[in-house]
Amino acid sequence: MGLLRNNSFILALALVTGIVLGQGAMYSRGAVTPLLAAIMTLSLVGISSDVFRGGARLVRPILMALLLNYALLGGTLILFAFALLDEPSLQAGYVLIAAVPPAVAVIPFTHRLGGDVSFTLVGSVAAHVAAFVVTPLLTLLVLGSSLVQPQELLMALLQLIAAPFAVSRLLRRSALVVGWLTVHRGTLMNWGFFVVVYTIIGLNREALLGFSGVLLRVGAISFVGTFGLAYLIFVVARLSGAASSAQISYAVMGAWKNYGLAGAIALAYFGEFAALPAAVTTAFAIANFIVLSMTVAVKTPHE
Repeated sequence: MGLLRNNSFILALALVTGIVLGQGAMYSRGAVTPLLAAIMTLSLVGISSDVFRGGARLVRPILMALLLNYALLGGTLILFAFALLDEPSLQAGYVLIAAVPPAVAVIPFTHRLGGDVSFTLVGSVAAHVAAFVVTPLLTLLVLGSSLVQPQELLMALLQLIAAPFAVSRLLRRSALVVGWLTVHRGTLMNWGFFVVVYTIIGLNREALLGFSGVLLRVGAISFVGTFGLAYLIFVVARLSGAASSAQISYAVMGAWKNYGLAGAIALAYFGEFAALPAAVTTAFAIANFIVLSMTVAVKTPHE
């Protein structure tokens, strides 16, 4: 039963199930957006509105998080996508990944790896707030108005970030609800992610099994944006003398995007092929977390 609550196992299971039994993804496709909204709501319920009451002390972590997640990670993905790919829909898929905020899983990932949860929490919330400007603006600037309708992106962000935040504030008013979710939130989020990942992988099953030259280039970009950046940031942070927990937090913030959100937007507005980058990068991100947990994770006394 422990495996059925393990984040890494569930994500890996979703990946394998999507490849082996991906035919059912056409039926779960419609559930991706509402599930992502529910996952975001559950994630935000655990965040107190007091998180930004640190005043000037929050400026540095916020700027660092935005730099790592949007400028470094996002810039790297866009640069490699346009350098290695000719297909506009695949380029759009990576631009969407670059433009969306960090994955909702960065906070539990940071905790599991022994990183600085406070930094990741503040940075993640700030990046989600910034997404209302950065996501449509960056997508529009890179792809152009002929491919992108800003109002559609804003509507998606309202559905998947703003509405969940508002609902989470209402849920936090009930101690009974918060108490119940404290116990069950992780399991609910994990299996919600299962359906989202399964669907994105399943819809791109044929492309993933095709082993084409295009897939190899997509895989190379996704590898750089996950394993490559995570370990590069970790090494640079270590050489700069950052604390062990900070090294982990920087690596996580600089190597994880909300692939589910990017995939959902790609499916809705650019088609299934545009979601292939999100599918491939999700696979690498899952493997990346597992490898990081076995290599650079900071061991704590309770482990």
